[in-house]
Amino acid sequence: MMSQKILASILISCAALVSHSAFAADLEADMKTLAKSTKAFAEAKDIDNAKQQLVIMRQAALSSKLSLPHKLEGLPPENVQVKEYQAGLDQLVAEIDRVTVFVDKGQLDQAKTEAINLVNIRNENHKKFR
Repeated sequence: MMSQKILASILISCAALVSHSAFAADLEADMKTLAKSTKAFAEAKDIDNAKQQLVIMRQAALSSKLSLPHKLEGLPPENVQVKEYQAGLDQLVAEIDRVTVFVDKGQLDQAKTEAINLVNIRNENHKKFR
């Protein structure tokens, strides 16, 4: 009976570790997707490709909100640093939306100029949370 409880505890702990590792892997994948799409957006020659990259960036940024970077792992959602991390991602999504408006208007060059803010937001938040 006692060994069954111990076994159950071990299994639950392992499941938690595996799901925790999966979230970390998801965040890493999202960050790589953001980096690739940011580069592809900067190199986009047409509106359709630019829009596609912005959609991918937005999805990756929203997906990133479901995970925490290693530096913040284990902190509760109400923690100030966790809230700052979430706010940084919200800021990134808002900036992606702002750049999308330029692309929707057919102003690709202006959108690319404005997209430098995406890189600035990323760099600022990497300093804090990476």
